[in-house]
Amino acid sequence: MPFFKHLDDLSDITDITWNDRKRLGPLDEASQKIMRGKSSFTSAQKEVFAAFVSGLNACSFCYGSHAEVANNFGIPKKTIEALVEDIDSAPIASNEKPLFQYLKKLTLSPSKLIQEDADKIFREGWSEQDLQDLILIGCLFNFYNRLLDGHGIKGNQAIYQFGGAHLHKNGYGVPWFIGLIKNYIKKIKIKKLKEAETK
Repeated sequence: MPFFKHLDDLSDITDITWNDRKRLGPLDEASQKIMRGKSSFTSAQKEVFAAFVSGLNACSFCYGSHAEVANNFGIPKKTIEALVEDIDSAPIASNEKPLFQYLKKLTLSPSKLIQEDADKIFREGWSEQDLQDLILIGCLFNFYNRLLDGHGIKGNQAIYQFGGAHLHKNGYGVPWFIGLIKNYIKKIKIKKLKEAETK
């Protein structure tokens, strides 16, 4: 159960950000640019990075949600599970492994990152811009993991599937008038979640 009175078991990250638009509203635009903006990485790859970081942090909401988004992009959940378990044996391309090793270190022991960690990435043909994109995703989801867990939001499979489908289709942008239709959106969400639970 979430720790705040305005949240409940059906709450997701939007219930946090919509409640504090002045400070948290800009995160929507930043997230859209980082996760769907121009990059060498595909949207699918970015979602795997997001789920991987969230899995390392054991953030059930973000891990469940972004594993679903990645799955909607065609990445099996087993691939992400394997990455969290052991990067070296995970079924991914060898030139991607240094990316995940960097993300893991950035998430669990960032002060221990050294030039060689970056050089391993560059030797595989990735650019400095690619590394910066990777770092931004790592930073963004370390923040979001703590935002969700700090508020006590854990979610459930139905919520992950609902959010995963939405992010896959619509991305991270939120229209300016969202506050005006917030209650309407919540009613739709509750209806769809109940339908998912009965399947």
